[in-house]
Amino acid sequence: MRLMKHLARPFFLFLVAVVNLVEGAFASSRHAYRLLLVPGFERVRWGLGAWRAWANFYHAYDRVPAYRAYIDSLGGKPEILLDHVTKPDLTSIPEMDKESYVRKYSQEERVLGGILPSTGVTVDESSGSSGTPTSWVRGRTERRITTRMMQMTFHRITGEGETIFILNAFALGAWATGMNVAISLSDTTILKSTGPNLDKIINTIHEFGPRFRYVVMGYPPFLKTLADDPRLDWSKFTIDAAFGGEGVSESLRGYLLKKFQRVVGSYGASDLEVNMALESELTINLRRALLTDERLREAIIRVGYGVTPMIFQYNPLAYHLEENAKGELVATISRPYNISPKIRYNIRDRGHVLRFGDLRRILKRLGREDILRASNRNLDLPLLFIYGRSDMSIEYYGAKVTPDSLREILFSLDILAPVLSTFRLISYEDAAHNKRMEVAIELVDAAVFAHPIETLQDTVFTKLAAMSGDFLNAWKRTATPENMPELKIYAFNTGPFEGGQRRLKNEYVASKITYDKL
Repeated sequence: MRLMKHLARPFFLFLVAVVNLVEGAFASSRHAYRLLLVPGFERVRWGLGAWRAWANFYHAYDRVPAYRAYIDSLGGKPEILLDHVTKPDLTSIPEMDKESYVRKYSQEERVLGGILPSTGVTVDESSGSSGTPTSWVRGRTERRITTRMMQMTFHRITGEGETIFILNAFALGAWATGMNVAISLSDTTILKSTGPNLDKIINTIHEFGPRFRYVVMGYPPFLKTLADDPRLDWSKFTIDAAFGGEGVSESLRGYLLKKFQRVVGSYGASDLEVNMALESELTINLRRALLTDERLREAIIRVGYGVTPMIFQYNPLAYHLEENAKGELVATISRPYNISPKIRYNIRDRGHVLRFGDLRRILKRLGREDILRASNRNLDLPLLFIYGRSDMSIEYYGAKVTPDSLREILFSLDILAPVLSTFRLISYEDAAHNKRMEVAIELVDAAVFAHPIETLQDTVFTKLAAMSGDFLNAWKRTATPENMPELKIYAFNTGPFEGGQRRLKNEYVASKITYDKL
């Protein structure tokens, strides 16, 4: 490792400028954009992606008032070293997150030039677990590239030869995922945004008939509910599922595949971009192999977390992803087009990256090259492993619910606090593969809760909805009546609290419980 040489900067700046021009030109067509992902150039994409992220750091520092102030408040521009001679090591750049950066500076301070463009900007929002909705602005060029990426990856899933009818079952309105799906895919498919409404989806499929290939895009619990609906004769239709917002276990995927032809997930974050990474046949096969091959688990994933991660592939030219010392994923959007740049943004997910060549070497060493052979159309893109939230939150129809928010609510209730020992936030799949959310409350030893539990449940979830617009949306607009969140009260040391910490589901990231057993 050594200091970056002065001559290296202009050379790589020139290369980055060329890549930016090419990407901008190719963004007019998904067929042209696909050329950027041609196999055989993994090392080039990996290296140039890091240099793009490096250049975007200086671009953001020079052009974004909030980012300059943020970096200056932390000691000014850091010294960036070279890693492996020709790649910048960006770890000296301070991380940012929603609390330290987004909530600290105004929307206008966070955009290029400190002025929000008067045209060509869309705004979506999320509230996450913090309660106050956060607006995210997307400029024209970044939106066009996101559209091309989504179209390209989407048609990679479905194929090019069929007319695709998309039923967008994500929450509608200003919510980021549903809004961006609608914007991105309407040009190349037939699209109807129904929201998570079973009647509308089933009626639409019946109305338009079996001549189309349908793709229902939504949260996993909703897709499960749709699969169970008896009004649809699945043998007459070709229907795929694309999910996001939360992961699935392989047992749930298997269950869904009894009805859907394909079940594929996407990873993204409203803070950054939707559809940053996508499952492929390779990542699905690898994940299934990890469930039964202990040597493979030891060689590839962080077994200490006790979960089998979701696995995706992503474009390193667009995103520079790192794992920090806490095991959290830190993301830099490497493209310079975003009007509100994100540099080393910590999205509080546990995750890490594995380059395709490293995966290939591990599979060869362990004699598991069958995983590669069984996967068609492999792209030599890096793999992204996601283990869930680092803040121990769980996901419920795309809403993130944290123990901290529940703690604040539960201990504020006069009828509960005196008898409350502790609580657990539980996410699990029931015997019918429905993903459930449960708030389990343990009473202190020998205590009795003398009030109606239904009233307590309604009070808790109403307060949670007031704190989090995402949860309000999931609870009141997205979840089906059969899959409402539950609150249960347990006597001391019983139920999920029996036997101490080893039986508590929300310790899944710290125990040896596998994702499929949650």
